[in-house]
Amino acid sequence: MCIVRTLSTFSPSEFYSQFKDNPEEGKRTAFKLGRETGAVLKSRNNIQGDDLEAIAEILNAFMGTFMGGRATVEGNRVVLLNTGFCLVMRASMTLGISWEWLDSNAAWPVLEGVVSNIRPDIRQTIQSARSRGDKACIHVYEIRR
Repeated sequence: MCIVRTLSTFSPSEFYSQFKDNPEEGKRTAFKLGRETGAVLKSRNNIQGDDLEAIAEILNAFMGTFMGGRATVEGNRVVLLNTGFCLVMRASMTLGISWEWLDSNAAWPVLEGVVSNIRPDIRQTIQSARSRGDKACIHVYEIRR
């Protein structure tokens, strides 16, 4: 399965039109698309194991395909930092759709879905987001205890 075909099931405009009144369903759909994409990335990149290094590896494979940003293991967590290009920002500005809506209902659940291929018990925390006016997007991934 092609990654681009998996994620292009919906354009941002179609996604917003379909889920603007039901964002919880949108989040579930985005998570599922992330799962499908993550399965392709895991296989294509031969990502093994379920440790933090594998989580960083799948995030970097995803980010390298679609956006800037880099995931690194820091202690007992993975930190994804992006200060560069943001595909979601571009879609938001081009289409006139709320950047924060697209982040919280589409982009972030996709990332959770991607990572769940390594660890379904992972927790994603958004420490900062440019869609909220922060200087960087910082996502932290920790294994739930």
